[in-house]
Parts: sequence; structure tokens; C-alpha cells
Amino acid sequence: MKISRKLKKDSQVAEPAPFEIHSIQSLLARNKEGEAPFFCEEMYLIIWILKGAVKISLDTDVFLINENVFFYAKPGQLFTMEIDEEAKGYAISFVEEYIELTDVRLAGLFHIPLFNRFNSIPIIHIWGDAIALMVSLADEMIQEYNNALDLRSDILKGYLKIFMIYLCRQLKQDGQGIYGSRKSDLVKLFFKQLERHYASKKMAREYAEILSVSPNYLNDVVKELSGRTVSHHIQQRIVLEAKRRVLHDGYSLKEIAYDLGFWNPAHFSKYFKNCSGINFTEFKKGLSM
Repeated sequence: MKISRKLKKDSQVAEPAPFEIHSIQSLLARNKEGEAPFFCEEMYLIIWILKGAVKISLDTDVFLINENVFFYAKPGQLFTMEIDEEAKGYAISFVEEYIELTDVRLAGLFHIPLFNRFNSIPIIHIWGDAIALMVSLADEMIQEYNNALDLRSDILKGYLKIFMIYLCRQLKQDGQGIYGSRKSDLVKLFFKQLERHYASKKMAREYAEILSVSPNYLNDVVKELSGRTVSHHIQQRIVLEAKRRVLHDGYSLKEIAYDLGFWNPAHFSKYFKNCSGINFTEFKKGLSM
């Protein structure tokens, strides 16, 4: 079975529910009936595989995962996922507002330890007693999700909060508290602004101005926590978006340059090569090999 991320611009994609949970088995059954599962690009997504093998193509990377592994994708990340017919597990998706309206502290769990892990592979291995506890919680969420009873949303939010706390306990925090620090909060805000403005703001000072800090301070903090400078992250986000548009939409150099705020395609071509180490034409040719 193949699961994919649908683009918001697709007119056939309905407005997503703020929260969904399904068993992998139910998605496989729907797929056999001709209903191909998909998830909208503005949602957070967690796939937990309990049994079976899965091949995931995320942006420009490919991952192979198997039993007791979580895969997660942030809003905007495009992927396809091939799941074997014997697989078991869960698929959970939600919009950011669903978390933020639930509990401010829970929002911190998502932004720092899990969905904003810097330079990390988006998979998490689960061991020990946590597996049985989290399976029980996931089953309770599915049962409640399929009901239409009073206070259903409140119960689901409570279950999700507990589920995510268990998940975050599986992560190594690299010395940070589970809710982060002032520095990690600043880095979180930087990446959030980068997602909003990468096509229009390409200078570190522009993000420093938005965040009301000096460019040097922002750069120092981002480099301390992520290992890379602000300029590097800006450049790589632009290059990643360009690669996405080639991979998923087949856009031309000129179209991508215009969409990303480069009025001169030749300038963008040079920018792409300097930041990625390969020229645009070679990258596009490599995809067809």
C-alpha cells in the first residue's frame, strides 16, 4: 500500500479534520476497496509500525523502517510511504492548533524534543514497557475517535497528551529539559519564521529583526544548538524547497526561481549550485536515471 502527502493546492483535497487516528490495518482495508489513504501537507503526522517493513521517501531522502519504529513528518514535508500488506501499527495526524489549544506545555513537547530535532533522521525506536502502554493508549484513542459521544474531543486531547509524553520520554534530550530553554525557544521561533518567509526573506538580519534580537546573537544561539549558522539554514531551506518542486511538481528552473523570490533565473542557478554543490540541470537529470 502506498500512502502519500497531498498538496493543499489540490482542489480534490478536503479541509482536514484537526485530529485523526487510524490503525494501519484499517488503512490497508480501505486501500483494497479503492480508497488510497493520504494526509494533507499542513498536518503533523506520526506513523507507528509495530510489525512489517516500510519504505519511506521523505523530500529527497529514503528510509527503510521495521518493527517498533515511529516515523514523523512536519507540516510541509512531502513523502510517499510503501507499506507491506502484513503491516500493523497506527497513523496519527493533527494540525498545530490542535496541540496549542490543548496545553501550552504540550506544544513545547512537539516543537523542541520531537518535531524540531536538528539534523536528525525522523524516526524513533521504541523499547521496553512503553510499547504495551502506548499500544493501549492508541487503541483507546481509536475507540474514542470512532464514537460520537459527548466530550469526545476533550478525551482525545487527553489521550494524545499522555501518548506524546510517553513518546518524548524515548528521546535523548541532549541535556535539555523536556520543555526546552530560552535559547531553544528562540531557535524554535527562528525555524517557525523560516518556514513562513524563506521565499521572501533571505538574510539573517531580517529574521533577527522579526525576533527582536541582534543578528549576531541569533546566529550564535542557532549555531550553538543546531551546529549550523542562520545563513546556512536559510540557504538549505531554499534549496530543499527547490528540490521538492522538481521531485513532486516537475517545475522548471525559471518557475522555481520566480516562486522563491529570484527574479533572475541565472542568479538562482548559481545560488542553487553554491548551496547544494551540484548545478540544477545535473540534479534534475539525476532524478530520471
